[in-house]
Amino acid sequence: MKFKVPEYIYLLTIFFLTFFSVWYFGFRSINPIDNFTNYNSGYLILNGQIPFKDYWVTTGPLLDFIQFLIFKILGVNWGSYVFHAAILNSAFAIMLYYIFKQFKLENIYCFVYSLLTGLIFYTQVSTPFVDHHASMFSILAILFLILGINFERKNVFWFFIPIFLILAFLSKQTPSSYFLLAIIIFSAYNFLVNRNFKNLIFSISSCLLIICILILIINFQKISFSDFFNQYIKFASGVGKIRLEVDGFLKPISFSRYFIKFKLMHVSYFLLLFYLIHKLIKEKYFYRTKDFTSILLLVFTTYILIIHQLLTLNVKFIYFYIPILCGFSHIYLKNFVYSKKLISINLVILFTCFTYYFSSYVYQQKFQLFCQEHIKINSKTKTKIIDGKFNFYWKSCLKEKSDEEVKNLKRIIEYLNLNINENYLLITDYQFINAKLKKNNNKQINKWYHPSVSYPLFANENFPYYKNFLEKKIKSNGISRIIFIYPSHFNMENQLFFENIFEKCLTNKKKLLDGLIKSINVEKCV
Repeated sequence: MKFKVPEYIYLLTIFFLTFFSVWYFGFRSINPIDNFTNYNSGYLILNGQIPFKDYWVTTGPLLDFIQFLIFKILGVNWGSYVFHAAILNSAFAIMLYYIFKQFKLENIYCFVYSLLTGLIFYTQVSTPFVDHHASMFSILAILFLILGINFERKNVFWFFIPIFLILAFLSKQTPSSYFLLAIIIFSAYNFLVNRNFKNLIFSISSCLLIICILILIINFQKISFSDFFNQYIKFASGVGKIRLEVDGFLKPISFSRYFIKFKLMHVSYFLLLFYLIHKLIKEKYFYRTKDFTSILLLVFTTYILIIHQLLTLNVKFIYFYIPILCGFSHIYLKNFVYSKKLISINLVILFTCFTYYFSSYVYQQKFQLFCQEHIKINSKTKTKIIDGKFNFYWKSCLKEKSDEEVKNLKRIIEYLNLNINENYLLITDYQFINAKLKKNNNKQINKWYHPSVSYPLFANENFPYYKNFLEKKIKSNGISRIIFIYPSHFNMENQLFFENIFEKCLTNKKKLLDGLIKSINVEKCV
């Protein structure tokens, strides 16, 4: 008699391994410009600031509010911040387990595919990040569409698709908008082929409910539609438009950039494609079946993720989709001819891709330490500088010597606490500093400061709107100077931008703490 592992053992194992893998890597290194952004925005809301209304936002207001709630419950500390990413990672992995199980996949395989996804999903960055939230919610929308197509009587799947899409969009506009387009196209195809439109009612009802809730939230927070539209829609879409047009993102279109560069992604759906082509040849009307729509949607999602990866400036993060593709390959191959051999090949593909990605990207922490090819970081420093509670192994891309970087940050925080009494705008990659300042005189006007991405430059059509927003906030907050902290990932780009805006009225330009702090006076500018 074979021993059968209880399902709760699988689920508990998934939860703990996917949670604590993120927890472990969340304390090992840092990418200041990415890892500190949502820490700061959660802290801003905790202190009464409202996105769009009080500070300029181009991505991720959902992450701001989630982090605010976690800070409210668990306190403002790095553990609370990493908890956000870790608990979401575990929830995603457990949801995948149940999704695979809907297709009658054996528990052990549901466990393997969902666990491996969780071990390479949020472990890459290990703190809340807009691309990961948006990708997760978008893929859940795709998977619920596949569930809805295959299990038509379960209307709840159709109801949740718009909810996942709006959560994805409020995390980041892309790839959410690409997934929305894909879902509209494949849903329309499914409805037209099967002549079954009743489930459309549940999706429409869900959409109307979400729209009403969002309107109520926006009105309750007193956010003007103009601010929301100009920041989150108009300017953000302009950033995407520029990337679509210039070389280095989607262009040049070549086999090496789209296929060789992402060969593991393409290999992982090869057996799905093989199954699809075989069925199309053997079955005359296979294109009208649920399997055809579902498999095509899974493969199409791969290309959406590849396009999104090319349009971002981040290290390769989309490989977490590989175990999901392999899981569905297993589902469709299990009743296919030569199923045992093909499933064995599928598992070899899975573990080969997983091992490569985990060892080369996750373990090496390439997402945080993207600069390793340019500078050699040969040290890490154990410190409690972020919150005074949790030990953190500091290792970042902004300085080769970690102990010196931490020492400088302590000097900066001490100086700001002791020597700056007037209201000032603080611009820094190290945004956790805001939560370390004892006075209430440091103000925020942007969620973060990334030239051309988090605010429009002079040539951008949205610049006049941003300049007006900036000047109003400087005046209403009584800001008399702007302080820049160095080093910065963008060198002096932020400083030069703001100096150019106020060039006719700047006074008292200073370098402080051996150049770690630079200050410009804007008291006479508004």
